[in-house]
Amino acid sequence: MKIGLLTDIHERVDALQIALQRFRQQQVDQVVVLGDLVATMDSIPETCRLLDEAGAIGVWGNHDFGLCQDHAAQIAERHGTTAARVFGALKPRLVFANCHFSHVEPWLDPETLEGLWYYDGPPNEHGQFDRIFSAVPQRVMFAGHYHKWLIVRPDGIQSWNAREPIHLINGRYFVVVAALCEGHSAIFDTESSELIAFHDPVEF
Repeated sequence: MKIGLLTDIHERVDALQIALQRFRQQQVDQVVVLGDLVATMDSIPETCRLLDEAGAIGVWGNHDFGLCQDHAAQIAERHGTTAARVFGALKPRLVFANCHFSHVEPWLDPETLEGLWYYDGPPNEHGQFDRIFSAVPQRVMFAGHYHKWLIVRPDGIQSWNAREPIHLINGRYFVVVAALCEGHSAIFDTESSELIAFHDPVEF
């Protein structure tokens, strides 16, 4: 199956529309959000409408946490029933197709603020790879949070410029997807293990 990967949307509706249109063109089977839909709360209804129409599933991020803990009535009153449904469906983690999806590194607890807001730099800075690969059994793990592209193997950083497709074969991988709010998205094919990164210009 083809998985469309989005993270750190931060209510950038323009970038979200572009990414979702590409996913439709590429016949993506499932859109997965890796957290952080929220920025200012001004564009939450439209952000959630687009994700809902795309049938997206996903996990919450540090900016979403307070909206995903049984606040459906308040969200519906302020942002509409679609937003309440989207936030209510977000999970701390997702697992399917031998892939693990979370906003932060898999050894961190996404059900706590401490885990979601933890920031000791991405793995290439602190270099502690064992705790990533011993945390969960899935072969490929995806996260967001760091607003950068990064692929880690148990033995170190995988060289990749994110400009060409890469095949994640022969081993285990931890993949950080760059932020949609900065124009980035990805498609992962679970059959071929091909990962393709996309980069669209956005105005700030």
